[in-house]
Amino acid sequence: MPDIKLKAVIVGAIVDNVGTMVVMLFLMTALASQGISQDEVIARMKSQSGLLLNLILGLGCTFLGGYVAGRMARRSEVLHGALVAGIGMVLALIWRESGLPPWYDIIGFAGMLPAGMFGGHIARQRRTPGS
Repeated sequence: MPDIKLKAVIVGAIVDNVGTMVVMLFLMTALASQGISQDEVIARMKSQSGLLLNLILGLGCTFLGGYVAGRMARRSEVLHGALVAGIGMVLALIWRESGLPPWYDIIGFAGMLPAGMFGGHIARQRRTPGS
């Protein structure tokens, strides 16, 4: 436990989760600004392509949260990225929307830990050039 910086994990988790919500809100607002009805926006976000985009953006935010946590911690970067992903997984279970296809949940949960850890790994590489 002495290698874990709680502040770095919390900030990374905030970057991950708030970032995901902001990106999704921005995307939905952009669609709505094109004159698309709210029902159509929701339908597009729940389509296969909308869900894939959601996965890509969400996992990208998990990567970013892991990176931020790793950079802030300046040690055990991959562990900090994994902890950010773990928090994201717990929150995703709490806020999970029912009715989504199983492949979405499988890919999302399977990808979160590697995304967070990879963010931490990149943070470690930035700290120690040549590794």
